[in-house]
Amino acid sequence: MMLAAVAVSASAVATGVDAPTATTLSTIVDALPTNTRVYLALLIATYALHAVFMNYTFGGMLWTAVAALRGRYSVEVSRDVSRDTLATVVRDWMPSAVSAAVTAGIAPLLFVQIVYQRSFYTANILLFNRWMALLPALIVAVFAMYVVKAHGAGGASNGARSTTFFARRSVKSAAAVLAALLIGFVGLAFIENHLLSLAPETWRDRYVGGSPALPAAPVWIRLAMWTLGALPTFAALAAWQLRCGAGNANDDDCARSARPLALVAIVGAVGSLACGVAVWKTSHGGTRLLDDSLGKLAFGVLAIALLVGGAAWIAIALHRRLSTVAVLLTVAASFVAILAHAVLREGARLLALAGTPAAPREPSGLGGLAVFLVFLVLSAGAITWIVRAVARALR
Repeated sequence: MMLAAVAVSASAVATGVDAPTATTLSTIVDALPTNTRVYLALLIATYALHAVFMNYTFGGMLWTAVAALRGRYSVEVSRDVSRDTLATVVRDWMPSAVSAAVTAGIAPLLFVQIVYQRSFYTANILLFNRWMALLPALIVAVFAMYVVKAHGAGGASNGARSTTFFARRSVKSAAAVLAALLIGFVGLAFIENHLLSLAPETWRDRYVGGSPALPAAPVWIRLAMWTLGALPTFAALAAWQLRCGAGNANDDDCARSARPLALVAIVGAVGSLACGVAVWKTSHGGTRLLDDSLGKLAFGVLAIALLVGGAAWIAIALHRRLSTVAVLLTVAASFVAILAHAVLREGARLLALAGTPAAPREPSGLGGLAVFLVFLVLSAGAITWIVRAVARALR
C-alpha cells in the first residue's frame, strides 16, 4: 500500500509541474503515466530487497575484517584458538553475500534508469572514471573474500604450502581489509551519483570545469549513515543464521554471540539515526516530507520499526540468548525500516527534482508493460521452482 501511495503521489513530478504548485507529495498527483507509476513502485520494492543484501554484505565485510585482524581465523593453522562460529559463518558467506547483493541490485539499477533517466545518466557521465571503476572494484572484492575464506588444509606438499600461505593471519587480514575498503568505495560512488543527480543546477558548471567534486560533509555523513545502518540488518541476519544452525552452531555459540551482535546492532542503529537526522535536515526535498501525510506515515513506520528492533536487541543483550521470537522481531524490524527508508528516499528525490528539467517523465515510446509483467511472472515461477528443488535435494 505504501509503495502504491508513493508511486501515485509522484504523478505531477513526472510531468514537470512548477515547484510552487507542487510543494508536497500529496499535490503531485494523477499525471504520472501508468507505466512509470508501476516502475517507480518496482524501484522502491527492488531497492529495499537489494538494501537487505547490501547491508548484510557491508556489515559482514566489516565484521570479517575485524575478526581477521584479531586472528580469529588462525584456528586453521593453530588449534589453540578458541572456537568463533559467528566469525567463521560470516566469513564463509561473504562471497555469496556479495553475489546476492550485486544480483539483487540489477533490478533497481534498471528501474532507476527508466524513472530518472536524465538525472541518473548525467551523474554517471560526471563521475566518469570513478563510476566505471565500480565493476573492477567488486570483482577484486569478491576474490579477496575467497582469499579470506581459504582453508589451511592441503594434500600434497606443494598444495599444503600454497593453502598455508592463504591461511596466514597477515594475508587474511590484508584481504579482508581490502575487501571492506573496496565495498566502501562502491558505496561512496553511489552516494556521489545520487547527490549529483539531485543537483541539476550544477551540472553545466561541473562538466565545463571538469570536476564533479562534491562538498565533503554531505558525502561522508551519508556514507557514515549507510555504514552504521548496515550493522543492525547484518546483526539480525547473522543471528538468524546461527539460530538456523549455520556452521553447526550450537546453543553455546548462540549465547556467546548474542551480546556482541546486540551491541553492534544498537550502536549502529543509534549512530545511523543521528546521521540520518543530519542528512534529512540538509537533503534536497527531505525537510518537506513532513508536510505530507505520506511522509509522516513513512516516518512513523520507520520509528516503530526502530523501537521494536531496539527493544528486541536490548532483550537479547540482557538475557544473552538468541531466542527465536527476538531474532525474528529484529529481522522483521530491519526489513520494515529498510522499506520505509526507501519510500522516504524516493519521496525526497521526487520533491527535489519537481519543477526542474530533470523531473522524471515517461520516456518517449516507452511501452511493453504487459510483456514485462508476463516475463516477471514467468521468472518468479522459475526461481520459485529452482529454490524448492534445491531445498528438497538438501533435505
